[in-house]
Amino acid sequence: MAKSLEDRPVFKIVGLIWIFLETSLLAGNIFGFASLFSVLPGYGIYESRCKTISEKDISNQTVTITKDCKGQVDEYQLAFALGIGFYNLPAVLIGIVIDLFGPRTLKLIGIVFHLIGWLSLALIRPGYDWLLSCHTIFTSVAQMCVLLSSFTISGHFTKTRGLVSSLISGAQLSGSVWYAIFQLLIDTKWISLSTLSFIWASFSILMLGSSILFLDWRFKLSTKSNVTKSTDSEDVVISPSEDSLARHLTNPIFIVVTCFLGCLLLTVSYLPVVWFPWVMYLTGFNLKLANRFTSMYNMSAVLSIFISPIFGFMIDYKVQRGYSQRLLNVSMVQTLTWLGSIALCIVCMFRTIAAPILAICIFVFSRTMLVTGCQAVITTMFPPQYIGTLLGVMWTVVAIISFATYGLTRLATSPLHVWRGWLVILLLCFVMVGHVIQLWSLYFKSKKQAKKQASLNEEQMQSLQSSAYT
Repeated sequence: MAKSLEDRPVFKIVGLIWIFLETSLLAGNIFGFASLFSVLPGYGIYESRCKTISEKDISNQTVTITKDCKGQVDEYQLAFALGIGFYNLPAVLIGIVIDLFGPRTLKLIGIVFHLIGWLSLALIRPGYDWLLSCHTIFTSVAQMCVLLSSFTISGHFTKTRGLVSSLISGAQLSGSVWYAIFQLLIDTKWISLSTLSFIWASFSILMLGSSILFLDWRFKLSTKSNVTKSTDSEDVVISPSEDSLARHLTNPIFIVVTCFLGCLLLTVSYLPVVWFPWVMYLTGFNLKLANRFTSMYNMSAVLSIFISPIFGFMIDYKVQRGYSQRLLNVSMVQTLTWLGSIALCIVCMFRTIAAPILAICIFVFSRTMLVTGCQAVITTMFPPQYIGTLLGVMWTVVAIISFATYGLTRLATSPLHVWRGWLVILLLCFVMVGHVIQLWSLYFKSKKQAKKQASLNEEQMQSLQSSAYT
């Protein structure tokens, strides 16, 4: 199918649009799961974890019961944390499947996980509360299958790989909005959670269509025996024996980008888990106002579709100039990402009603920059045939780190102590300033080497000209 995509540019664009919509619908839902925290109690899910505090008889026919449902929320948070962890944990295996068997095989495997996950939510009821964790785990794995298989299409857009990968990243980030839409539809009693789950399960048809029409059994873009690497001064031909996976896995840029993403992504995984109880506390336990803030938080994910191309253009800006320009673009994006994560940690430690609004504004940009920037770095600076495994290894390392999210929630023994988790994340962000420093040092070093090479080339040219005249 890769050859047909190259030979049919219109069909290639149609494939990009299809995969963009599919990614938006199915590749990032788990990050908006907190919207269901106010919906699930209405279906009696984990109601057994609520404890009766007091009962008060108002009349012979009316009894007021006060319950403490912290245990119920804890179960929702655990399911959420498991979903976020399993979103990334099997990524290295998924990446290897892409490289060995192709994105089409991966997408077909993802369909199975997708159906199990959404049917689990459709059939959930009291007594089968464990299906909630099944839903988050299986749909998270399916969503990662959709995401990584979608990234392979960027290899067919050689001049705009950074932009295409950023569009896919933006679509993924916008996927969290669908749980917020679920919440609105269920609250207005237009439709039930079970019906919505069956509808989302039916979207496996979209996955099947894209896998057949636009993806390959095996990943294959070029039949050339050698790979050409562009530098500031010349093109260097790299033989296949030198261009190995191990070489790219040990590349300093890959290592530091992975660590950078793992540490800073804790802001993305921690905020949605503690968001609802934190907002409930800040609003004085006003459920209606807390739900409004939660809806705003999830609806803001749509902005990622419009924000991510900006950073895609930054990644691709004048990359034809060579390696130094690419390093400059990456350094700028990652510096902004680091500053955004620092700002988010600080804002979320305040106990004012304005904090959630500021957090939403910063979170939209910082999350988009973080995910778009790091993934665009991989898809832009490394060969297409290794993108699947490299992204898989990166996200698996991130998953191992993201399991710390549940530990951070244990530090926040109550909404009053949410700041403890943010303080830990803030310290990690300060440590990762080393990545920013390293990128800028690599950039200035490459500029210096480019100037030396240009000077040497100029001297050689003058020498050739003088010898020609003599």
